[in-house]
Amino acid sequence: MGLVRIAYLILFVFLGTAYQDENIHNGASCDLNITINGGTIALSKGGVVGSIVKYICPLGFYPYPVSSRTCWTNGKWSLMRNPRRQIIRNAECRAFKCPKPSIEQGTFFPNSVSYVAGDSVNFECDDGYQLLGSESRTCLINGRWNGSTALCEDGLDTCLNPGIPAGSVKSGTSYGIDNKVKYVCLNSLALIGSNERICLETGEWTGSEPTCEHEHSFDLPEEVASHFSASFARILSESNVVKKSDSPGSYGRRLALGQGQKLHIYIILDVSGSIKKEEFHQSRNALTSFIDMISRFEVAVNYGVVTFGSRSEIVVNIAQFESGFSDFVVDVLNDLKFEEVTKASQTGTNMTGALKTVFQMMVLKKASMKLKESEWRAVRHAIMIFTDGRTNMGGSPKPMMDQIHRFLDIEQSREDFLDVYAFGLGSNVDRDEINAITSKKDKEKHAFFLQTDDLPDVFNSILDLTSVGNLCGFANKSLSATGQSAYPWFVEVVSNQNPEFRCSGSIVASEWILTAAHCFEDLSGGVIGKKISVGPDNERAELSIERVLKHPGYNLTSKKEKGIREFYDYDIALVKIKSRLNFTTFIRPICLPCTMETSVALRMSKNEASCADHKKELLPILRAVDAKFVQKDHYHPALKNVRIKTGESERPLCEHDALKASIYVNVSDVKDVVTDRFLCTGGSTRMDEAISCKGDSGGPLYIQKLYRNIQVGVVSWGVKNLCSVERLPREARDFHINLFEVLGWLKQHLANSTRFLDLS
Repeated sequence: MGLVRIAYLILFVFLGTAYQDENIHNGASCDLNITINGGTIALSKGGVVGSIVKYICPLGFYPYPVSSRTCWTNGKWSLMRNPRRQIIRNAECRAFKCPKPSIEQGTFFPNSVSYVAGDSVNFECDDGYQLLGSESRTCLINGRWNGSTALCEDGLDTCLNPGIPAGSVKSGTSYGIDNKVKYVCLNSLALIGSNERICLETGEWTGSEPTCEHEHSFDLPEEVASHFSASFARILSESNVVKKSDSPGSYGRRLALGQGQKLHIYIILDVSGSIKKEEFHQSRNALTSFIDMISRFEVAVNYGVVTFGSRSEIVVNIAQFESGFSDFVVDVLNDLKFEEVTKASQTGTNMTGALKTVFQMMVLKKASMKLKESEWRAVRHAIMIFTDGRTNMGGSPKPMMDQIHRFLDIEQSREDFLDVYAFGLGSNVDRDEINAITSKKDKEKHAFFLQTDDLPDVFNSILDLTSVGNLCGFANKSLSATGQSAYPWFVEVVSNQNPEFRCSGSIVASEWILTAAHCFEDLSGGVIGKKISVGPDNERAELSIERVLKHPGYNLTSKKEKGIREFYDYDIALVKIKSRLNFTTFIRPICLPCTMETSVALRMSKNEASCADHKKELLPILRAVDAKFVQKDHYHPALKNVRIKTGESERPLCEHDALKASIYVNVSDVKDVVTDRFLCTGGSTRMDEAISCKGDSGGPLYIQKLYRNIQVGVVSWGVKNLCSVERLPREARDFHINLFEVLGWLKQHLANSTRFLDLS
């Protein structure tokens, strides 16, 4: 998603470093009858000296006046004080409130003293000014406003008015070259982003737009996914340049990693004091899954993994040859033992030491490339830090981070060569410390603060990268994914002359659609009456067709003299559209077999993998294969699951049912109508399977391999048209053109758009 560079990696370690009492236990213990009004508690060590009680509030609330207390040596819990240092006796859960908005040369309404979840405000500009950003914003349950900062712009300065984030005050009202603006957050809110920005002659502001956040507020999972994906995802694509969006509030990366460039990812995991065994395993599993996902993108990645507490330990050294192999990195992580990792790290939190370890790895890696200075300067670097930011050893980590910046020569012209992300986890996050070390880039966010229980949802959402360039076969799999984003390669063939006509198809390149030849059976009048419909339902576009290329072996009436009215062998066609597609979350190509892109998706060597290897992986002959297609029953699309009958026992049974089609009742030999170029699905021998409906012809039959989807067939024809029947008869079968049998023809026409393997 997501949305760039992507993609860099992710693992969430649940870490909140707890304060460790160094006094010797003298037998005292604290009262266990401790509560918080409206919430619950979590207690460590059973109430003995050094125990920590954490206050837990429901979603939309935060603990007041503190989030945790420690059992002192006198057998008393640490005192609770409010911001005015007054002692508070009873803890309570308070609802988050959103900070008050502000806008120059404009107004907002309603103008209230406070705003709670669900409240909305609307913005208007004075005469002569244009409103940019969000016209309306709603207060969310985490005390943040949705949308983007509203601002009023007159177009007279070099830079746009940077606006005033809610809860802040801005100094500086001139927006010419070298003019500065500074921000301060009010009411004890924490500033995340840049507190000072300078107008450049390019019309851009340095740094990133600040936000003012409540000290207990957490990012919602979908917010983390959106911002991180936007900043990180495009680095996984093969696009060389991605145009920066000019619209305020949009998130996008100016440059993407070119094909063949390298990416170095450093993971820093805080394993001090309070990390629990369950949290460690959850985080490690998330990281290994993410690394596996990254391996399916066409980017050369080396990993460095460091754990830290009082001292740092290198888990994977980026200088070693094996760090470029995802399987090796995953195996090393899986071998980590919780007891060993936490024991080695001890209990303190030394972020400076961890960054120094990363810096030393960078120095050694560069030294190993001393004869390849240009290659070193082309490497992109990403540092991912998972911590609560509460450093209690080694001093501030910022000077060490500054040293890394200088070593990599990260100046204005090279800002895209380093990204530093931090994920603050737990309820006692030091936001200022985390904000100080993360990257500050225009229209991007690099510091995130998460509820520990949100880890699974956040991780799943981040995998749904919202923008991955021209990467084939990648679909949105987030919890909120619906419709076209779940199958962005799906298109429809429509007719302006016949509203009842409909076929389906798939995007296989920016100018090419793959479909069934019989969808264009009558081309006597050209293709003027037909168009390709793409995009989500609420904003579909109809694209003009330049030409249609039907497979030369297709001839619907070639067996008419044998009493076979319709013969669908080679029922496949390529449609070239007049305008190139711009790929988005909702419009994306599907992968084709026997291409280099699919070798990457299958984690096969691009240089050594063969077409036979692809077929063995995708269509094994010993069992049925799970596959998907898009069914549009009553014009409502839905993703359906089927099984391709490749097994030696199942395929003949599937083929035989072809003779139960009404047009083939007088055919005696099934081979007269079902050739080896067909794949067969459907039936209900063991479980009911979906069948295609009228109009699904030409659509893709595809196989999902973890995060990528590969088309293996084109929907051609079916035995029964019974989409409205709840219980399908066993003979309800569908037949699809097998792409492995027409690869030579596909390569002939798509070679300039897709990199095919050697088919000889």
